[in-house]
Amino acid sequence: LQKNPPVPHLIESLNEIFENGNGAAAWMLCCIVNSNDDSIRALGIKSLTAYLHAVMSSNQTSTPDPSIHLSSIQGTQKEGATAKLTMTMKYVGTGLGVISQSANALSNLITGRFNIKVVYKLLWHLLKCHREELGDASTAALMYLLVDDGSSASGSLKLSDVLVQKNSFVGGFSLNTECLTSQYSNGPPTLARQNIRNTHGVSTVLRLLRFLSPDKKERWLFDFLALILASPNGVNMILACDDWQPCLFQLVAEVIEEINGDRDDSGNDENAAKEEDAIVGASNYSSPVAVDTEPLSRPSVRTRYDLSLKLYSTLLGHCVRQGDEKAFEAVEMAASLQRVDANGSEVFSIILSHLLADLIEKGTVAHVEDTYDESESVNVRNRALKQSARLVTQSILSNGTEGLDMASAVRQWRCLRHLTAVGVAVVTSNGFGVAELFDYRNQDASAVDGITGGMYGIRLDNMVSGINAFEALAGAKLHSNTTGRKQRERYRYVCVVLASQILTLLDAFIFPDNLDSSKAASQLHGLALVRSTEPRLGKSQGPLLASLVRLSLILLAYLEPSSVRFLQACSRLRCFLHWTLEIIRESVALGGYSVAFHELNAPLDRLVLAIVLQCHRALSRCSVVLVEMESSPWDKYFSDSESRQKSHRRLFRAVLELREIVFAAYRGRNEVLRAALSLQAHEALARGLEEMSSPKFLLKSSKEASLRTFLKNDWMTSFHDVEAIGDMMISEQVANGQVYKNRTATTIGRQAITELVSENAAIVKEYSDLLGIPFNLYCENQRRWAETEAVREREFEGNEAVKKFAIKYRSDSVEGNKILMAKFSLAMKRMLWIVRTSNDPWNPFKRWLFPSTTDTLYRRILFAPNYYFNDHADACYESTLGKERDKITQEETRRKEKEREMTEALLRVGDAIVPYDESALEDFEDDDPERTDDEILIGWKSENDGNSESDNDNNGEQKFNTKDTESVTLESKSIGSEWDQFDDTDFGENDDSDPDAWAKKFMWSEGEHFVQSFESVVIVSLQSTMEGKLLLTTQNVYFHQTEDALDVFTKQPVKRDDESPRQDLQWKLSRLTDIHGRRYMLKAQGLELFFADMKGLFLKFGGMKERDAFFSKLTSNCKAPLLRPMKSLNPRTVFKKTKLTDMWRKRKISNFQYLMMLNLMAGRTFNDVTQYPVFPWVLCDYTSETLNLSDHRIYRDLSKPVGALNPDRLAQLIERYNDLDGFVSEEEKFLYGSHYSSPGVVLHYLVRQEPYTSMHIALQSGRFDCADRMFHDVAGCWDSCMTSTSDVKELTPEFFTCPEMFINTNDFPLGQTQSKIPISNVKLPPWAKESPHEFIRIHRLALESEYVSNNLHHWIDLIFGYKQRGPAAAANHNVFHYLSYEGSVDLDKISDEVTRQATESHIQNFGQTPSQLMVKDPHPPRSRVEDDGPLLEKNLQALRCHTPAKQFGGSRNAEANGPVISLHALGEYVFAIYSDLSFCSYKIHFIRGVVPFTFKAEKTRHIISRKGSRSLSAVWHALNVEDDIPFEADSTSKEAVSLGLGNSSFAISLGGSAKLSGSAVNSADSSYLLLSCGYFDNCLKVQTLDSSSLRYNQNGGHRGQINCLQVGEDGTVMVTGGQDSTCRVWVIDHDSFASSLTDGYVYSSLGFESGLLRCCHVLLGHVSPITCVAMSTKLDVIISGSEDGSICIHNIRSGKFVRSLHVDASTKEVKHSCAINGISVRKLAIHVDGTFVANFSDES
Repeated sequence: LQKNPPVPHLIESLNEIFENGNGAAAWMLCCIVNSNDDSIRALGIKSLTAYLHAVMSSNQTSTPDPSIHLSSIQGTQKEGATAKLTMTMKYVGTGLGVISQSANALSNLITGRFNIKVVYKLLWHLLKCHREELGDASTAALMYLLVDDGSSASGSLKLSDVLVQKNSFVGGFSLNTECLTSQYSNGPPTLARQNIRNTHGVSTVLRLLRFLSPDKKERWLFDFLALILASPNGVNMILACDDWQPCLFQLVAEVIEEINGDRDDSGNDENAAKEEDAIVGASNYSSPVAVDTEPLSRPSVRTRYDLSLKLYSTLLGHCVRQGDEKAFEAVEMAASLQRVDANGSEVFSIILSHLLADLIEKGTVAHVEDTYDESESVNVRNRALKQSARLVTQSILSNGTEGLDMASAVRQWRCLRHLTAVGVAVVTSNGFGVAELFDYRNQDASAVDGITGGMYGIRLDNMVSGINAFEALAGAKLHSNTTGRKQRERYRYVCVVLASQILTLLDAFIFPDNLDSSKAASQLHGLALVRSTEPRLGKSQGPLLASLVRLSLILLAYLEPSSVRFLQACSRLRCFLHWTLEIIRESVALGGYSVAFHELNAPLDRLVLAIVLQCHRALSRCSVVLVEMESSPWDKYFSDSESRQKSHRRLFRAVLELREIVFAAYRGRNEVLRAALSLQAHEALARGLEEMSSPKFLLKSSKEASLRTFLKNDWMTSFHDVEAIGDMMISEQVANGQVYKNRTATTIGRQAITELVSENAAIVKEYSDLLGIPFNLYCENQRRWAETEAVREREFEGNEAVKKFAIKYRSDSVEGNKILMAKFSLAMKRMLWIVRTSNDPWNPFKRWLFPSTTDTLYRRILFAPNYYFNDHADACYESTLGKERDKITQEETRRKEKEREMTEALLRVGDAIVPYDESALEDFEDDDPERTDDEILIGWKSENDGNSESDNDNNGEQKFNTKDTESVTLESKSIGSEWDQFDDTDFGENDDSDPDAWAKKFMWSEGEHFVQSFESVVIVSLQSTMEGKLLLTTQNVYFHQTEDALDVFTKQPVKRDDESPRQDLQWKLSRLTDIHGRRYMLKAQGLELFFADMKGLFLKFGGMKERDAFFSKLTSNCKAPLLRPMKSLNPRTVFKKTKLTDMWRKRKISNFQYLMMLNLMAGRTFNDVTQYPVFPWVLCDYTSETLNLSDHRIYRDLSKPVGALNPDRLAQLIERYNDLDGFVSEEEKFLYGSHYSSPGVVLHYLVRQEPYTSMHIALQSGRFDCADRMFHDVAGCWDSCMTSTSDVKELTPEFFTCPEMFINTNDFPLGQTQSKIPISNVKLPPWAKESPHEFIRIHRLALESEYVSNNLHHWIDLIFGYKQRGPAAAANHNVFHYLSYEGSVDLDKISDEVTRQATESHIQNFGQTPSQLMVKDPHPPRSRVEDDGPLLEKNLQALRCHTPAKQFGGSRNAEANGPVISLHALGEYVFAIYSDLSFCSYKIHFIRGVVPFTFKAEKTRHIISRKGSRSLSAVWHALNVEDDIPFEADSTSKEAVSLGLGNSSFAISLGGSAKLSGSAVNSADSSYLLLSCGYFDNCLKVQTLDSSSLRYNQNGGHRGQINCLQVGEDGTVMVTGGQDSTCRVWVIDHDSFASSLTDGYVYSSLGFESGLLRCCHVLLGHVSPITCVAMSTKLDVIISGSEDGSICIHNIRSGKFVRSLHVDASTKEVKHSCAINGISVRKLAIHVDGTFVANFSDES
């Protein structure tokens, strides 16, 4: 197509094959341009360009090249080619050629009339679809589409080299792409030969720009600028396009929006206040801007900003220089486009600013450079503008005899007037009309302007250019609040620049350089110029003068008073005032009237009044600047003293000009001032002016002194207030009926201001009406573009086809390898499964970490897998010491210096210290109802069972839409995404008008609605804090992170992926069980929420008021069915209302459990390392080989704190304590400088397990601590606590539950001591036998021993009770640093930032004392063992067996039931299930002190009530029993055996609702439920014991038989194990609790009804049938065994797999038997301490 000379008959042949031009163009589009290969796409664009050029051109006179003649294709060949082409258009492409597979659409495309607009529209659509793939080749090809440099394909290149005939394609050819690529890979044509082809290509590329990437936009903008600069014809071609303005306007709007960034137009008052405070506080001239310039840090943004505005302003400037109607239309079109963008007003203002800058730089006359005087200096400022003004004014004043012709000059002047009117309309619509300027509050400028650095105003350079990117950003950021008057402040800088540019532009015409300013007539030069154009343009002097005055008043109100521009504005305004007074004088002379505000002169009189009022305000600003300038050092605002002197002189000159303006108005139009000003104001003004003009004063005073005197007169020092009347502001000196000296002023002044407001409204309305016409034209063009026939349909269908065929292409591209990939995938999955199954259970290198949840007794026994393990090899103390000794030494020095400074700062905190007042801490009563015993221990139970209908919408699980920054490197993360959170793409564009739109990304439940939101809420976790916004709804709590997560120690942002977004989190209130008040930094401003899965959420609010508001809203307005009622957050009140102490005293709960609950209520939590739970040292013997727990000598004295256990050390501490007298106050005295519980103590103990390892390293500045200081010996640690004056630490709960804390299971490099002893595992006492598990067992037994039980209340008094503070604490030597006690200091009263930081650092790092639970009374001791009645164990010898009468007898005894196959003890009843599937209840008769007790049989009933379940033939077949085994109908003893039933097939429960409601049970079977499984029909049966009625008989969800079941201790949860190798977790008769464990929304949306049994989890992990299960709800653990010998451990609440175990056969015989018969798990049992036992059997 580009061949020159052309190929003979090429166009005709193409049109013949494709039937017409549409077909040929469409084929190029769909088969070449639509290619995914950039080089082929580029060839398609070039081919289409050449084809369209050839079709539209009639000049084909060059000699053809006869190398190949396409018309030679005849007959069937051509028909085959056409048919094949049709198939290609339907199936090959992925774009416009295949937009419809219907015959009609294809026929329309091929046979329709050739329409070049449609072709270009289709090309645009395809390029938009491939916008991400447009490379350099496509860009070069598009440049060929735009321009024609006269080049063509080389004459040496023949068509036979390009096209190669393909035999497999009938009549077709294939492209030799290598030849074409080498031929057309030289890039776009050179600039010197560019010539734009047509407007369609320009329109196509311009419309494409907005869809391209930023770098491609930048490249194309540069190319367009190069085009219009290299070829003047290029400008006209672009301007001929109908849509060049909308495209460029959209580009400018996008880049401005990108610069502004995430500006919150809804108004962020807090951030805006901070930014404005930063500006107000700026005192250095060199840094006036307090704005985040991060959006400008990318050079591409600034470049696109400059290029887009440069291109737009150049094209607009070209239109304006033509001076005809097209100039008006261009400007009005640009103005009307502001309606299509949210920030349109700002965008157009910036565009107009750059247009004015272009006119100032290049002049207003086209080709003005050709008229330059060669003798004139080339360095003249604004040379082009001044030459343009000279030509225009000469022509107008000489009536066309000089300069331009009169018509051109008048057009130029008319265009300038139009631009001036548009500028006035823009600033007025932005809120800066004359009337708005009276609102002096808008002029309360900062000492240093936030954008330009001007002093009390905006500083503009002498050379006013277009608004740059930084100024646009600063103007938006400094005034981001769009409410009220702040909305106008955003445009203040823009409007000032516009006013200055317009006046600068007109200055060249009104005040030319050759004008003699010494003559009075010079001030009326502009008036003469305007009057000379009135014969052609009509009366214009009034409107133009009003516009000039309005713009000048803006400069007077906002420019820096000491700047050059302000002085110029004053001088210019003085001339405009003379011009105004001259017009008024002529009107008075002609009309014979001089009354003020006459209807003919009223507009001008109002302007005179406005000038005087603004001069008054400007003089006041000058006075302020003068005082500030003379009272401040010169270097505060200026770079040198000379600059200060120049500003000082300019300031006085400005004052002089302003005084002369006021004086001229007073002399020329005193009638207006007398009528419009109040009596007092006019009198003060007259007195001040007359005093200044008196000869006596002029002789006595210098000019400067007279000006200073003028600034101090009554008129200047008064009348600065304004009065708001509706939306109108009136100065207090305006006549508004004021009474002065028994005279009442008129209201003429107020009426004048009202008229000015009306004029502003009229200007805005006229401006809006003017923009209606071009905007309607724009809308019509867009409508025609969108609704063009054959384009609109193809655009929609083509876009859909692109998506469909892209999917089809991806599927087809792998079709050839489908079988191979399938086999490979299956093989890899099998291999990975084998590797995981084989290695994972036995992997010795598997890493673990402390879980984020606890069991129901608040123990962390079960660890979680650590999939993000870090060996911390680079944190070894010795390696860091060798590599970075100097650096670490410097850091240590700086840290010590900082600690010293903070210590000094702490001494200055005296004013914030709160004295201890015991009376203020007394317990008080409230309306909180007493809680039952079952409510005290947080676990499974919900006391509110009256509302049995669950809220199925709720799901209490925490949801994440990004990585968990809390311990992203430590805790295991689930890979799958959460189902109930939508992706951003589901919503399309974000709704910026809704500040809570982020929460809508989650799936809200039916009926869920907003309750309240809370700003600046912090989530406190073990490793970090995260600030954000909290949203409370009726059923959920949502959190939106607004700030980066901060490390709790370093206070630095936690590292996260650059692309990872901040977190949006969700918690379901249906899982909420408890709420406890929490302290944070010793202030009661936190809450900790506990959920059914034992997860805790620590929220820190802005204060107690916000915390209490959240608590009140949650408890009163939200649906939380499991939440226990609680009306107080005060720890003492909560403790007093519970019955914990009574339960502990009666030995219903253990010592460990009681201490954990005390810690919980006293504010201790696992989520805050600064308030970690604290436990006591209970032993003092760590050297003996064995321990006798009944020997009281091995125990520590619990009545004393650790620091008082050693008398010698205590004496030293008391001496130091007494030495503090006179140095600090009584409240600040302390006995111990350290604390028994602090972050350092916690990490010292738990350093061997994550996440505490990483936290320890962070605390130690990136390395492990010195090995000698680390925890490596229990006995040594105890000795340190006994001897060191700085070591009084207690223990943590892990000393009684977690043996892993003593083992370096992760092989961390803990270093070696100075004695060269390597540190790894903790050295245990001899009595532990080197076993951490044995240590934990004995230590826990010691905690529960009689000695500890009888003395633990003393330690509780020290830590939580009345000995914690006050005189009792001093008497018991239990006084710690005052900053560790709650309420000891009020941080809000510390104004000094350093002191505040030091105080906060001390509170956070040096320990916090728990909340005091008992203020006055001592804690009662625990009851003795003998007080609780006789124990069964003491009379074991008196026990006897009980044999029920009906147990034996077999078939010979008709009343016999057979052997017992299952036995269950519940309360006072024992339930026995016999082999004939009957059950009997026995009541225990127990007389106090009498052993043995007796049993009494009550009822006997049969289990199975449906005959179908007793089809024994089917049962025998299902159990693989031989069919011919005889079975007697009355041989019921075999029934249980045949059903495969046993002890694990039955369970008895009171039922969740009845159990948790605490209802009384009057008989054995009044409310009990019997659950059974093992039936051949795979059913799970539930029946009542009282009536044997069947309550539930459904398939248990298993695929196959249910082999076993187990019910938890509390009777609420059941687990079943099946033949399908899965286990299922069920909730029994408690819908609310079931909803909290599973997804209630799924149940409600799928229509599942509330039932007796609800399946919550399906547990996977086995590969063979389940044989037995065991569970502990207190441990939150389910253990299951299977036939292959594997044991799997799962969590109950979450249903997550923890780990799997296999038996390790130790003997040769067992191994051989297992290899032959297999070994299976037959029985599992688990203890509450975490130990479990498994019984294996190989059936031998």
